[in-house]
Amino acid sequence: MRANLRCTAGLGLAAVLALTACAAPHRQPRAAPVATTDDHASSAPSEHRAAPPAAPSEEPSPDDDTDALDDSGDAPEPAAAESSVTPPHPLDGWTESQIAAAVAHDLPSLGSMSVGSPNAGALLNGVQAGETAFYEPVSPSGAWGTRETLDFLAAALSKVHDAFPETPPLALGDISSKHGGLSPPHRSHQSGRDVDIGFFYKDGARWYARGTAQNLDLARNWAFVRALIAETDVDLILIDHSIQHLLETYARQHGEDPAWLAGIFRGVPGKLRPIIRYAPGHATHFHVRFFNPIAQETARRCHAQLLAAKLIHAPQSYITHQVKKNETLGMIARKYGVPVPKLRAANGLKSSLIRAKSALRIPVASRGAAGPGARLRLPARRPPPPLRPPSADEATAAQPPPTK
Repeated sequence: MRANLRCTAGLGLAAVLALTACAAPHRQPRAAPVATTDDHASSAPSEHRAAPPAAPSEEPSPDDDTDALDDSGDAPEPAAAESSVTPPHPLDGWTESQIAAAVAHDLPSLGSMSVGSPNAGALLNGVQAGETAFYEPVSPSGAWGTRETLDFLAAALSKVHDAFPETPPLALGDISSKHGGLSPPHRSHQSGRDVDIGFFYKDGARWYARGTAQNLDLARNWAFVRALIAETDVDLILIDHSIQHLLETYARQHGEDPAWLAGIFRGVPGKLRPIIRYAPGHATHFHVRFFNPIAQETARRCHAQLLAAKLIHAPQSYITHQVKKNETLGMIARKYGVPVPKLRAANGLKSSLIRAKSALRIPVASRGAAGPGARLRLPARRPPPPLRPPSADEATAAQPPPTK
């Protein structure tokens, strides 16, 4: 992918944009205005999408003992000192007037745009995922992503299919709605870069079955994770602790470098961020988030013009309120002058029931059109070292039990 980006720097507009928008619909309608960011930079399938969709649900996840499906990926990270790159982009050298003209008169030609953050963003010129040899969408209305996201997903899964012929397609869950934005029950999935995708199972289990040592096809699942890290600009992979343990153990027993595995699963404080992380609600599927060097930079470069054309809104800002004992949602709504339905939507509440000591997001008036931020500096990929021969103990542990 990065080699392709470097090669596009000297191409003409038509050739370059063909690489970024080749699979977009021939006629892409203009996106409905949605919020682009909030103050915090940074699943279950849904068959029907409201416009605009509400905030994430706080109902218990079917695969975890927590109260919410937390796919935001906002867990604190160590101060990363890892190397980074700034890849070339098709709009390098364009003037503001050229960009304004393209936004006004030929928006689809600009390709997919991932606007804002995964947790408060939008998707323009998205591409709807269809059935392929690699995956089958569970909810097509929620399977809209950027061109890069779908290409990265296909690149990783193709490695699995190369290594394991006759691999069945995975169940593809939510990516984003057509225009991004709030996507219940998720806290993320707003800018076309987050993907929920099922596990490989040994017993043909259906979508959203809890993964266990008994039903998971660890060989294929690890091959998928390994390919995501080696072949794509993956940002993070959210997986339940129990499945992380199974995958790391399998990888170690099959010759992966222990130090590399430690960095991938736990990071190195002050040096490397972990790529594989825990979040509640992810014992039934992978949640994969990609960096999009083209789609993110296109959105950044076009930000002012998109605002002027009212294709996106100024960002929604929030403050946090900690619920006190005996406090009701109505009391909090009156305190801040926010309607109860808006307060529920901002926090993904299906009812007005709240718990003491829980934290609520309170929407406040926008501070105006925020700037697009700095250009993305992409963390360098961290491909695995060559496989090492397993020790005698590891080789024995990796063998299947003898048949009777």
